[in-house]
Amino acid sequence: MITMNKPNKVATPPRGKSVVVMTPDERIADMQAFGREIRESKKTAQAFLMRAGILDKKGELAKPYRG
Repeated sequence: MITMNKPNKVATPPRGKSVVVMTPDERIADMQAFGREIRESKKTAQAFLMRAGILDKKGELAKPYRG
């Protein structure tokens, strides 16, 4: 049996998007600001959890997270 392996691809930044290189302190500050932003209200927190796939469209826990 012959298997055809695809050559390994090298990760490249998406076209048309700039990449910002941050120092560790800048990255921590950015992450903290994002955390404050999504915790501003119940609506922003739910929107984030839906984008992350933790909540479904109804606002309930997604299937993999149900107990």
